[in-house]
Amino acid sequence: MDAATQDRLVATTFVTQTAFALAFAVLVLAATVFYAQYSGAVRWLLSVVFLMAAAYIVVRFVGMKARDPRALLPARRIELRATGDLRTLTTTLDRASAGLKYSQVMFAGRMKDAFLERVRVSHALSAEDLERARADPAALLEIVGDRELVVFLMESERNHRHWPDVLPYLPTRKSFVAEADRMLAKMEAWR
Repeated sequence: MDAATQDRLVATTFVTQTAFALAFAVLVLAATVFYAQYSGAVRWLLSVVFLMAAAYIVVRFVGMKARDPRALLPARRIELRATGDLRTLTTTLDRASAGLKYSQVMFAGRMKDAFLERVRVSHALSAEDLERARADPAALLEIVGDRELVVFLMESERNHRHWPDVLPYLPTRKSFVAEADRMLAKMEAWR
C-alpha cells in the first residue's frame, strides 16, 4: 500500500469517526431536549450546561483579547543624598525624560519660575513689575533680551496655567532632557 492510499484511508476513517461522534452528540442532545419537556431536573441540567458553554466562550473571547501588562522597569537611580525639593525635582525630571507630559509641564514651570526670580533679582524689579512683564511678551523680551527664552517662558506659563485642558494639544517630546539642558544653558548664560 503506497503512502497516498494510506493517507486517504486514514482521512476517510477520521471523517467517518467524526461523523459518527457528531451524529451521536446530536442524538443525545435531541433526546435530552425531548425529555426536558417532562422533567424539571433535565431542564435545569440543560440550563446549567448552556450557561457553562456560554461562560466558556466568553472567557475564551476575553482571554484572546487580554494580554500581560508591561514589565516593570527598574526605577532610575536617584542620588540618595538628595532630599526634599532636589529629590522631587530629580524624580520629576526622570518622569519627564520618560515622556510624561505632566512632568514635562511641571519641570518647565519650575525652570520658568526660577529664571524669572533670577531676572527679578538681577534687575531689581518688584514682584508686581515682573507680573506685568509676564503678561506682555514685548515687555518680557525687553527685559530678557533673548527671543527664544521669552518663547520658552510664555509657553511654559501657558501650559502650566491651562493644564489639563492643554493636554490633548501638547506634543510628546522624547528629547525633553536635551531641550531642557539647552534652555538651562541659555538661562545660565543670561546676564
